[in-house]
Amino acid sequence: MRVCAVVSLIVGTLSGACSDDPKASEYDRIIAPSANDHEALQTALIEAESGWVIGLEPGTYTFTRELNLSAAADVTLRGMGATRDEVVLDFANQTEGDDGITVTAPGFTIENVWVKNTPGNGVVAHAEDSTFRNIKVSWDAGSVTENGFYAVYPTDCKRTIIENVEITGASDAGIYVGSCEYAIVRNSKVYANVAGIEIENTLHADVYGNEVYDNTVGIAALLLPNLKIKENAWVLIRDNDVHDNNRPNFATAGTVIASVPVGLGVLVLAGHDIEVRDNEITGNENTGVLVVSYRILEILTGTTLDDPGMDPYVKNVYVHANTFEGNGTAPKGAMAVVGQTALEDVLWDGIVEEGAGDPGICLGATPASFRNFNANGGFENQSTDTAGHTCTHASLPEMESFE
Repeated sequence: MRVCAVVSLIVGTLSGACSDDPKASEYDRIIAPSANDHEALQTALIEAESGWVIGLEPGTYTFTRELNLSAAADVTLRGMGATRDEVVLDFANQTEGDDGITVTAPGFTIENVWVKNTPGNGVVAHAEDSTFRNIKVSWDAGSVTENGFYAVYPTDCKRTIIENVEITGASDAGIYVGSCEYAIVRNSKVYANVAGIEIENTLHADVYGNEVYDNTVGIAALLLPNLKIKENAWVLIRDNDVHDNNRPNFATAGTVIASVPVGLGVLVLAGHDIEVRDNEITGNENTGVLVVSYRILEILTGTTLDDPGMDPYVKNVYVHANTFEGNGTAPKGAMAVVGQTALEDVLWDGIVEEGAGDPGICLGATPASFRNFNANGGFENQSTDTAGHTCTHASLPEMESFE
């Protein structure tokens, strides 16, 4: 029951007395910075009932333990400042728990706050119908390996919206959507991470309106082994500004993301039905769009795929109508095996499943500059001929909501 309703029951004829007080009308519990911020906010999360809105007064909150919400559905955690910078949740002194905030209850929304310095991931949601809106996640140390892997981290989720967020400093991916169904990532600024935005083993995602820059790789659509969902499919990457993603890779050694070369605008690793269109992709020193099979990792690292349920090949990728400029000017890292001093805007490893026919790598009627670097053939007999790729696929549907 909201505060105004309680007041109305108590004072009777003065039921409208608090109608001009936005705090009373909008929030079920209001928290202010205190001597024990963890106890105050964690208690509110434990006591929350379905549909509650918990307000956080402007100020800096310090936490020594991870925060959790597991019971009540449709809870909103909202900063009450004029901007997200006015409500700071600082986990620099955290000694218990790995992540900042972990949610397993459905319908969770977090908005208008700044989450800082989590020892692990920033905000984690294993739930349906989660929304991350107008939040910032960062680490004061800058872009260092010791930072948490993921800043905004929905996983094992359905119908997730991430919008108007600002992310910097994650040692794996700033925005990570993994093993999910239906996700929207839009209108956000993501910079100085290893991967800016990563869509992994997910079905149906729409990534649009974002500015993604100064990461190792801007936007990645990945299919990796030994995860719950065995596909990465129907991923639309559109209308983004993906520029100058040339930051040295600072990921933890031994992780998949640590093997990603510097200077990629968009990376497609395995998966099927991926569309990259109407983006501005500029200033990425290795290439604008790299499309590869999971087999490329086996070739480059000598490892063997150990997930028989996963298709390691990339199929039905449609890269078209993008604006490219200044990409491929300084190939480095793993891309040095291609043996070129400059590279085209779209690269494909040329690895095709034996007996499977045309993999459907399409560049539209007016292809961008292109190279098949023939990884299966020892990087010999490479081709820049687009004749076999001036094809199209049906465009993937855009998603504004899940209604």
